[in-house]
Amino acid sequence: MNASLELLWPWLPLMGRGFALNLGMGVLAMLLAILCGTLLGAAQLAPAHWLRRSAGLLTQLLRNSPWLVVMFFVMHLLPYELRIGGAALALPAWAKAVLALALPATGNFSEIVRGGLRTVPLTQWEAATALGYGRAGRLWQVILPQALRHMLAPALGLYCVVTMSTSLASLVGVGELLGIAREVLAAEARTELLLPVYGLVLLMFFAYIFPLSLLARALERRWSRGGQSS
Repeated sequence: MNASLELLWPWLPLMGRGFALNLGMGVLAMLLAILCGTLLGAAQLAPAHWLRRSAGLLTQLLRNSPWLVVMFFVMHLLPYELRIGGAALALPAWAKAVLALALPATGNFSEIVRGGLRTVPLTQWEAATALGYGRAGRLWQVILPQALRHMLAPALGLYCVVTMSTSLASLVGVGELLGIAREVLAAEARTELLLPVYGLVLLMFFAYIFPLSLLARALERRWSRGGQSS
């Protein structure tokens, strides 16, 4: 074990940079999912039947699509560069991975938004209407802020899933932590390093995800008690 640690020590900075890429992709994918998922979730409660139906179908399509299949689909669908006018804009693999992760996360966050909005009593919707708010103002200024406390815990849990899923990007050539771990094993060519290297990858993800999962559970218990007491 000591010999394995000595061999791994020089690789730790590189693995740390790879893990930082995992965290960055997770944050960007989650922000994109929050933006698109909020709009899609609100559309599921729209007055227009066609809009509700379309948003519901799109939500189910996204949230029930395998993450790995979506990753390969996006990677092969998008080009390596985009041409805007006469300029060529490079589209790196990590950016395409972010989009691939954001798609199924958007479907899941849409359901979180829809469920959170459903928890707001009907009287609050009626009170907002009586105060003169329009449809958009009623939703964004009155209803959504009240629904946030019911959405926070599942959203944090979804972020944990998105962050763990960033390791799928290694299968399409992104140099994140798992991909670097394979490079370390190939460079050292030592079979006894297999378990230590992957164990370190597991430990790094666990050290980041586990406290967040505990926080999500604590928030869920807190809000559930608050809802019961009210």
